[in-house]
Amino acid sequence: MKHYDFIICGGGMSGLSLAYYLNQSKLKDKSILIIEPEEKNKNDRTWAFWEEGENAFEHLLFKKWDKVRFTTLKGEKRILDIGKYRYKLLRGIDFYENIISELNKNPNIEWLKEKVIDSKTDFQSVVGQAEVKTINHSFSANYVFDSTFKLNLNLPQNHNLLQHFKGLVIKTENPIFDVSMPDMMNFAIPQKNEECRYFYVLPFSENTALVEYTVFSEKLLTETEYDFEIKAFIENDLKINNYEVLEQEFGVIPMSDEPTNEFPSPHVVRIGTAGGYTNPATGYTFQNTQKRLKKMVENLEKTGSPVIKDTWFQKRFLFYASVLLNVLQKKRHLLADVFAQMYEKNPPSRVFRFLDGESNFFEEIAIMWSTPKSKFLMAVFDVLRKKI
Repeated sequence: MKHYDFIICGGGMSGLSLAYYLNQSKLKDKSILIIEPEEKNKNDRTWAFWEEGENAFEHLLFKKWDKVRFTTLKGEKRILDIGKYRYKLLRGIDFYENIISELNKNPNIEWLKEKVIDSKTDFQSVVGQAEVKTINHSFSANYVFDSTFKLNLNLPQNHNLLQHFKGLVIKTENPIFDVSMPDMMNFAIPQKNEECRYFYVLPFSENTALVEYTVFSEKLLTETEYDFEIKAFIENDLKINNYEVLEQEFGVIPMSDEPTNEFPSPHVVRIGTAGGYTNPATGYTFQNTQKRLKKMVENLEKTGSPVIKDTWFQKRFLFYASVLLNVLQKKRHLLADVFAQMYEKNPPSRVFRFLDGESNFFEEIAIMWSTPKSKFLMAVFDVLRKKI
């Protein structure tokens, strides 16, 4: 059984990000095995996120904007002043190709194209290490970082929804899109079944853009439903009749306040969605993952352990997420209107900090005061009743 310092199970965004930060640290001489069954040679993901300042992948950004547009249920278009924040777009294929190329320069990093078969059992922990099994091999490591673990989304006392989306990169014959400003959220579409549904339009050029349909609900739509809504939006809202589809993407992100165990055993660490890095109420994952993994590598450098200890006060954002999920799942108030009121009554930068879990308590009070108070108060009591 070959032994490594670190084994990373899953070579997607979280696994590759962790390997990148390790490779940039004092730990770059450690032996690392990355296990991933699929070739990362397609643009299967697009990450759009806001950020103040620069990140480790700034040089890979496909687009960056200093203003965004928000469209309400009634079709009112608002240009949001995002201050020092920038709205950024990173394509999956650019991330994969660059990071994999960089990691391949390090002879201490090895790759295995196989599937991990016992992630659900938290791997087999033995004294001082953990063991990983694939279809044909067994390995051991000082620490195993796992992004393949699937969360159990069935506990009745918790809220479990899905954020699912389908997007098309389209090319038009004539210049249509305003390259200076993306549509971050466009809610001026039918909110069927009182679910949260919106489009966003990210312009690559005057005649090329990503048009994506996003739904928060308990169940996925049929392929026909996604295609119908996207076609209707392109033709009726964007007024585009002739276009070519260059790429398409589809994804599902769990929106759940199910308890996650980031450190299930002394030598196993769950990362990405498996580790609870997805914001339960919004589905945002990319930025949370980067911040968490950078801190984890810093801990490894300083102490030799990746364990991060959060205070109870830092965990208050999980409670906020549960309340918002309760409002959404119980259909107490349209989330489209909740977002509209938040952005109307607060500086966008404050909303961004709140959704990123970086706001202070006074900012959080202001955010709460801007929401439909009676509906959210009902949700607060319901969440407390289930948790106690």
